Order: sequence, then structure tokens, then C-alpha cells
Amino acid sequence: MQFERTRKILALGLVLALALSTFGLSGCGNNEDGDGGEATGKTETIKIGVETALTGPLPDYGKAAQVGCELAAEDFGGFEIDGTTYEIELVVLDDKAEPTEAAIVAQTMVDEGVIGVIGGLTTGATLAAMPIYNDNRIPQISGSVTGPKANETNFDTFHRTCWNDLVQAEALGVWAIEMGAKKVVVMDDNDAYAVGLADAAEAYLKGENVAVLRQNAQGGDKDFSAQIANIREFAPDTIIFTGYHPEAGLLRKQMVEAGMGEVVFMGGDGIKSDEFISQAGGEANAKGCYATFGSFPEDQQPGYAEFAEKYREKTGEEVGPYAQNNYDALGVLVAAIQEAGSLDTEDIIAALKTIEYEGVTGTFSFAAEAEGTVAMGDVVVAGLTPANVPRYQVEGTTWVAATK
Repeated sequence: MQFERTRKILALGLVLALALSTFGLSGCGNNEDGDGGEATGKTETIKIGVETALTGPLPDYGKAAQVGCELAAEDFGGFEIDGTTYEIELVVLDDKAEPTEAAIVAQTMVDEGVIGVIGGLTTGATLAAMPIYNDNRIPQISGSVTGPKANETNFDTFHRTCWNDLVQAEALGVWAIEMGAKKVVVMDDNDAYAVGLADAAEAYLKGENVAVLRQNAQGGDKDFSAQIANIREFAPDTIIFTGYHPEAGLLRKQMVEAGMGEVVFMGGDGIKSDEFISQAGGEANAKGCYATFGSFPEDQQPGYAEFAEKYREKTGEEVGPYAQNNYDALGVLVAAIQEAGSLDTEDIIAALKTIEYEGVTGTFSFAAEAEGTVAMGDVVVAGLTPANVPRYQVEGTTWVAATK
């Protein structure tokens, strides 16, 4: 009996010891709050939104943005904060480059619980989405929105990895004057991006005593005969079209057909798509057209060669417009999350104001406040001046670095 009693006591003690041991191990390893402590070995998933335009007038730009973000998610997913590994799930939504659709997309992103948003693609759509992201304190980084109007709200949630059009507009004006421009038509398509770029270009040219005729169109227009009649009467040597390539290509085609092919045709980053060449009626019509862009030339981007190889491996195509800027947008968002050591979006927004990031396009930070022509949230990078805005011209069926 005594032996049996002793055996029961020993067995009970063993059970209690095992239970305490199990509880202790669980208590040490279950670092739910991520407040230091030992590595948990946990893996969680965060959602990052990609607001782009996969349909509508700019699917080539929109797809390039998506691919850039997908490559970044592959490269930067699996980062750690306090022992927890975080994978990235992209929530890719199509705003069709339409403001009304963009507002719906933004609310959907909020409902999906994204921790940040890369996008939108265009200035007009982004202006409609920005208040929703700001009200819900979701950090937003665009790789392609160059319009100055995107900063006029002073939302501290908005950032961009491309250049403000105040720089690009002056670069267009300087280039036009270098090529001998005396009389210039500045024409927009009534989109927020186009109007902002046109306003700034017109102001610069007039400040340099260049005669300017302002013309307007609408996105989606197919017939530019009324504007061409006004252009013919003004007899310009140069036209700067600040909208997107679908309208720009048709305008160029109709100008050539009207016997005005000798007028120098220029535009901003919105026309620098190979689609412009086909829309203009082929290389004969598009030859000698010129465009600027809102980022350093590829040969001045330190990580471009490696990025381009990844892009080609993934798509079988050459790098699309602003793909690398969107890659950097997601990369710097992840870096800010790590810098904050937190998934709290207020902490991430604060980290974006102080971070310096080495990306594909170069080393950059974000302006914490407005100063001169730099707005809050603008990318800040050494050498960002009108003189360094890249210049391109049509050669054959593509755009190449300009020779003049």
C-alpha cells in the first residue's frame, strides 16, 4: 500500500512538472505583441494595396506599375519585426484611371485592411482617392503621379517616388527654347495631370518671352480638327501636348495629315509610350517627336540593369513606364515598416518622413514639409533639377535618348 501510494504521488508530481514545463515554454514563446523577447517563429501576412489602371486608356502604364510591385513583393516579402516574419499579399485593384472609380477602389482598400497603398497611377484618379486614404491614415506612395495638384491638399499620407511636374514643365520649356521655339502651342486634355503640367509650362515659356497659344481637348477625343484650325492660324514652330499618348498620337497623326508635320511635337511623360508611335500612324509620322520623363535616365539609375533583367524574366518584355519607381515605392514602404518596428500606420507615416532609401532609381527621401517648388511628400534626390530631366525622341518604333 505504501509503495502504491508513493507511486501515485510520483506520477502526480510528474504530471504537474510536465504541465508547468509546457506552460512555461508556451509563455516564453508566445510573443503576440512583438515587444522584444525570443523569436516566435511565427509567420504572418500583411496586405499592401496596388491602385493602378489595368483597363481604360493607359493599361500599358498600369501593367508596368503592377509588375514593378509584384517584383518588389517577391524581393522584400519575408521581412522580420521582433521575431515575426511578415509575407506580403498584394491587393491589386483597377481604377481605370477614372476619378469616380478611384474613390471606390480606395474605399475597397480600406475595407480590405491594407497597411499601405502603392498608387494611384494618374493624378486625376489619385486626387479622388487621396482623401479616403488620408481619413483612414493609410500611407500612400505613388510611383507615377507627377502632377503638382497632388500636393495641394497637404495630406501627410501622400508620397511619390517620381518627380513633381514643376520640374518637368520647366525642362520642357528649356528644351523647346534650345531648339529655337519662338511661338508655342501648349495643349492639355483637361486631365488634372495635363492641366498642371500645361499651366507650369505655359508660365515658364511666357516668363522667357515666348509667344504661347493655349488649347484644350478632352480625354477620349478622336477629332482635333477645331484645335488644328486654331493651331494653323497661330502658325507655331512647336506644340507641347501635356496629356496622354492615346490623344497625343491621334493629334500628331491629324497634324501630319493637315500638312503640319514640320511643327516640333513635344510632350511630357504621358506620351512616352511606344503606343504613341502606332497611334500617330507609324514611325514616319512620329519621327522627331520628343518627350521628357519624371525620373532619372535609366543609365543613371544604379539598380536599373538588375531590375530590367528581373522584369524581362517575369514578362518577356522590356521595362514599362515607371515600373522601377513603383518597385521603389513598395520597397521604401517596407523599409519604413521595419524602421517603425510597428504595423501601426501612424508609426509608418512618421517613419516615411525621416527615412533615406537606396532604391533602383537612386538614393532618396521624402520632403517632410513644403519648401520652394518642393511639396510635402515629394521625392528628394540629389541632382533633381530641370537640367537633369531626361529627354527622349522617337527613333523607329520606340523611344531613345534624344540627341538634341
